[in-house]
Parts: sequence; structure tokens; C-alpha cells
Amino acid sequence: MKKDAISTGLFIAIGFLCVAIVIAILVPLVRDVVSKADDNRPDIPGVSMLQPAQPGQMALGDILPHQVV
Repeated sequence: MKKDAISTGLFIAIGFLCVAIVIAILVPLVRDVVSKADDNRPDIPGVSMLQPAQPGQMALGDILPHQVV
């Protein structure tokens, strides 16, 4: 009876160890895949530079440069 208890305990301990190793490998792998899937968005420019059609002239409808947040 004692041998059966020891072998069952070792079986459970080795099983937990295998599961822990698989989780330790899969969690960073899944995290990398998810972050790479998130990186394919286009870059949004931070500043838009607009100039009037002719130097020295500004009409009322001209758009002033602004920063996109």
C-alpha cells in the first residue's frame, strides 16, 4: 500500500511539473503572437504641415498647422 501511495504521488508531481513547463513555454509564445498581431496598424503622423498656395498670402479659410495627439 505504501508503494502505491509513493508511486501515485510521484506520478502527480511529475504531471504537475510537465504542465508547469508547458505553461512556461506557451505563455511567452502566445504573448509574442498577440503583440505581433497588434503591431500591424499603420503609423499615424504626429504633425501635419500645411502651407498656403502662394508664399506670403493667407486667406480666411486656410488651415493652421496643428499637432495630432
